[in-house]
Amino acid sequence: MAKNKDSNERRFLFAIDLDGTLLADSAAGTIHPKTEEMIKKAISLGHIVSIITGRPWRSTKPIYERLGMNAIVGNYNGAHIHNPFDPFFIPSIQYLDLNEVLYILGDEKVKKEITNYAIEGPDWVQLMHHDENLEKVFGFNKATKFREEINLAKIPLKPTGIIFDCKPDTDAVALVSYLKRRYGDLGEFTTWSKGAGLSPVMDITSIGVSKAKVISLMLRYYNIDPDDSIVFGDSFNDGPMFEVGNVGVAPKNAEPYIQQKALVVMPQTNKEGAVGYFIEAFLKNPDKYIKKGKKRREKLAEEAKIVSADHFYSENEN
Repeated sequence: MAKNKDSNERRFLFAIDLDGTLLADSAAGTIHPKTEEMIKKAISLGHIVSIITGRPWRSTKPIYERLGMNAIVGNYNGAHIHNPFDPFFIPSIQYLDLNEVLYILGDEKVKKEITNYAIEGPDWVQLMHHDENLEKVFGFNKATKFREEINLAKIPLKPTGIIFDCKPDTDAVALVSYLKRRYGDLGEFTTWSKGAGLSPVMDITSIGVSKAKVISLMLRYYNIDPDDSIVFGDSFNDGPMFEVGNVGVAPKNAEPYIQQKALVVMPQTNKEGAVGYFIEAFLKNPDKYIKKGKKRREKLAEEAKIVSADHFYSENEN
C-alpha cells in the first residue's frame, strides 16, 4: 500500500493520455467540466495525477497548469520525462539519430501515406508545411526556434522525435506494424488520434521509449504500489500503459484495440467527461476497481501459461 511521504494516507497514481482522452477537443484544448473538477479533486486529496502524451511539453504546459498539476510528465510518449514542479528532478531525454530517421523517411510506403511531418527537439521544430490543426495540437508556434520548412542543413543531429500527419484514410495501425518489422532496430513507432474528425498522427522516438516506462518510474519515485495505478487512454500508443497499470480505463471513443485491453470502458466519450466520471466513481470505492484489476491480471497470466504450454505449432500437424 502506498503512503504519502507526509502522512499515512494512501495514494493512487492516475496516468492520463491527453488527445482523445483527457481533452474534450484537441485542437481547441478544451476540457470537460467533470474531468477538470475530478482531476483537481484527486490532486487536492494528495493523489498523483500525471499526463503521459505524444505531445511536446510546450503544448502540454497550458493543460498541466490549468489543472494545478505538480507531478512528473511524460512527453513524446516518454522520450522526455520531467517534473516542471520540481527543479531538483533531473529530466530524462532520449534522442534519435537523424541519419537513421532520414533513412526511414525515404521509404516509399511511408512517403505515400504522409501528408506532412515535423522534426523536433525540446525547444525547436521544423515543419514541412503549414497546417493549422497540426500546429494547434503540437503548439509549434510556441517553440523558441520554429521553421515552416525542413532544412536538413540546419537540423541538430539529435531530435527527440518525428511526427507524421497521415492521410485521413491511412490504416495507421498497419503502417506502424510495417515500420516495426522493417525498422524496429532504429526506433519506436506509434500512432494516435489528434481527435474526432482529424487525421491520425504517427511518431518515431528512440529505441526503448514507451508510456509504460514513465509509469514504472513514477511508481518507484512516488513509492506507490503497482496495484494502485490507474491508466487512461484511447489510442494505439497508449497500449503499453495498459500492460503496466492495474486499472485500465478507456473512454467510449477509444479504439477497439484499447477497449479490449481496458478493465473499464466508459459509457461516456472524452467529449462527455469520461475521465472525470471514472475518477469520481473510483474515489468513492477504490478497492472495488483495484480488486477487479488484480483478478483480471491474474486471469490473463493463467491464460498465458495455458497458451504457452498447450498451444504451439508443430510441423507434424495438418
